[in-house]
Amino acid sequence: MDVSIDVDKIREVAEAVRGLGLKRDRYLDDRFYPPPSDPREDQLAYFTAMVAVDHRTSTFGPFEGYINGEFFHGADALWRLGRLAYDDGLFKAERLAELSPEDAKRLFAIGNVSVWDANIRLLLLRDLGRKALKAGGFEALIPNRVSKLVERLRSIRAYEDPVAKKALLLAKFLDGRGLVKFEDHENFDVPVDNHLSRIAYRLGIADVDYRQLFEGVELSREEDVDVRNKVKLAWRLVSKFSGVDPFTLDDFLWSFGRRICTRDKPRCEECPFKAICKARSLGQYPPEHAHVLTWYY
Repeated sequence: MDVSIDVDKIREVAEAVRGLGLKRDRYLDDRFYPPPSDPREDQLAYFTAMVAVDHRTSTFGPFEGYINGEFFHGADALWRLGRLAYDDGLFKAERLAELSPEDAKRLFAIGNVSVWDANIRLLLLRDLGRKALKAGGFEALIPNRVSKLVERLRSIRAYEDPVAKKALLLAKFLDGRGLVKFEDHENFDVPVDNHLSRIAYRLGIADVDYRQLFEGVELSREEDVDVRNKVKLAWRLVSKFSGVDPFTLDDFLWSFGRRICTRDKPRCEECPFKAICKARSLGQYPPEHAHVLTWYY
């Protein structure tokens, strides 16, 4: 699939982003995140483990349901289950290394509804736990440079994505919570997932022939990596031209993709980019590109 970077469109989008007054999330909602006063090792373990298994939850049907009387869907459901398991001490390197299917069910099932690849996520957590133990714990595993974090985590199966989606997502959480003071802010980038790809194609900052997206031809892993790297570059330029750092931008885009620029029936009248959106001007709203199923994102 041929994708090019449209710098003129990027400048338009950046100007719109600049006017949004975006604020950084500090990830303090106690339904999803542990208390910031908890031991640093425990918080690092929680965020590293939850990001490790935070990829598409509804590939073969919705992952949703009521948890303690409140309805949750998708990633929100996953993190809510994780937060409850955290209180029971599940997120320790030694427990993750030997995680049982029964304990994993607490993380990956709501009643009879299970996330589609629960066994794969179980293996990813075991691998993470064993490698954290080998490193001497999560504090020893996590460096204070994003570039080193990306490279170090690639030895862990959950984090081996060449585009570093999960590593950058983890860096965003750790930076926002103040758990790590990264020294190389120039290496901050958006963690590219299906939402950020879809929004980039629709806005036109990553320019592609929409016919290729509507045809749904599955890209190989190598093609997917190339395309997502171009999407990442497009958003990096939006960040640079708007003056909004990539992690703040990602906080906005992830929510925007889930609630406004949805895969089906986007809510264009609520969109701050509607006047400059390529998809709206064409009256065509393509999905993200199709790719080989993976735990990358």
